[in-house]
Amino acid sequence: MRILLILTLLVASVMPFFAQDKVSDPERQVMGRITVDNDLDMQRVMGLGLDLMEYREGSDLLFLTTQKHINELRDSGFKVRVDEPLTAELPRPGDTETFQGGYRTVEETYAYLNQMAANYPQLAEVFIYGQSWEKTRNPLNGYNLTGIKLSNRLTRGEKPKFFLQAGLHARELVPPELATRFIQYLLANYGNDADATWLLDEHEIIVIPLSNPDGRKIAETGQMKRKNTNNLTGGCSGTTTGIDLNRNSSFSWGTVNLPSDPPCSETWPGLTAASEPETQSVQALLSSLFPDQRLPDRTVPAPLDATGVFLDMHSTGNLVLYPWGEDALPPPNMQLATISNKMAAYNGYNPIQSINLYATSGTTREFAYGELGVAGITMESGSGSGSCGGFMPAYTCLDGGTGGNFWNLNRPVLLYLAKLARTPYMTGVGPTPETFTVTQTRFNRFSLRSQISDQNNGGQNVTAAELYIDVPPWRNGTPIAMTAEDGSFNSPIEFATANITIAGSHLLYIRGRDSAGNWGVIKAAFNAPRATSGDNR
Repeated sequence: MRILLILTLLVASVMPFFAQDKVSDPERQVMGRITVDNDLDMQRVMGLGLDLMEYREGSDLLFLTTQKHINELRDSGFKVRVDEPLTAELPRPGDTETFQGGYRTVEETYAYLNQMAANYPQLAEVFIYGQSWEKTRNPLNGYNLTGIKLSNRLTRGEKPKFFLQAGLHARELVPPELATRFIQYLLANYGNDADATWLLDEHEIIVIPLSNPDGRKIAETGQMKRKNTNNLTGGCSGTTTGIDLNRNSSFSWGTVNLPSDPPCSETWPGLTAASEPETQSVQALLSSLFPDQRLPDRTVPAPLDATGVFLDMHSTGNLVLYPWGEDALPPPNMQLATISNKMAAYNGYNPIQSINLYATSGTTREFAYGELGVAGITMESGSGSGSCGGFMPAYTCLDGGTGGNFWNLNRPVLLYLAKLARTPYMTGVGPTPETFTVTQTRFNRFSLRSQISDQNNGGQNVTAAELYIDVPPWRNGTPIAMTAEDGSFNSPIEFATANITIAGSHLLYIRGRDSAGNWGVIKAAFNAPRATSGDNR
């Protein structure tokens, strides 16, 4: 009798452990793990339309769901469980502490863009490129889709373009903040920082900080809203309403994420390609800015001299993703892998072909590259857990914190991509000047020194370096050969030096060449402070 009693107590004590998922509140929001052991498993999982996170851990994919859905998936034979530590880190509706800590609302973001244009009229111009879904239904609701163009209007000629998009998934708070930080950095440092100055003189930087303002407005309340707010299809409610704008683009639409998938899933691509006004507007904008430089065949590369860089910023995962996403076919421009490796050298993220995360179709990155031949890349900032992890980390994580420091990590990435815009497939495989110091040695005499590295651009030897004074190479400036500090250019990392005699303040450009003949991006410095400031009112 005593033995029977002990066994009964033991069973009673362990039963809650095994049945924990079953007896919990079926509607509670949880982070789930689903194990994918092979390609067949992946196909089955992709057909579920799960709200997959932009990272994976080994064979486990992580996804946002409910306790009820976890139970249903387990009953259907999937290897699935609740990740309780990650679930505990999820924000709860009504938690607006992050916005109180510093994140801008939709209205504040648009007001900020207008203020920047007012402060720097020579360098910044706000534009409207379409309307959000809510505004197309009722002019009194929703938002005008708004961006900003940064470029010195006094510098003439056709300029290469870097297009930065953020906020496509509403709940991802960090990317829009990185976008507005980048705007501020370039404008505030014009005339003082040489790289910010030449980029605005010679290039166009187009920034869309909030590509999904309707959804973002809901996310501001702490709800985990991802999609837009189209409520005409699917019969969904709450945050599940809408279309995933990063599955709705027209290039390779509906090949992985299908219109027959569950309409309330977070990756539902809609009933037709480019059905959403947000998608139509950004595709029209991209097509107006960039020439069509690539045939639609996915095996045909864009020409080496194709122009333009497109970056779609997301979170989380600490990843740099390049095409293709629908299958393992490598992009015909493998320079995209080299560019991704270089980006990762700055921020420490993992550079992979997108399919190696999981299969996707109809993304904006694939449209930019697949349709137009623009160098299209996605960046996922932040980890999935920890004090600075998840979609809604504290605002202080922009500048510090374990797993955070997003701005300092990614500022050099954004500057690098902006520099690549003229010919990314050529300069992206050339060496990069990582440092550039100018030291005055006597009156009008200056000593120049630059570390030039090909270590993360292909690993070839640096074979030459050259200097330009005021007039860059694309404007037929006169090159001045630099010398190797150690006597010869014969390794992937070299220090190049030069001595010049020059009066007044000048903008000095340097670049390096590798053993394959590839010239890399420009880095610039002033030999003396300029008299003008960055306030161009």
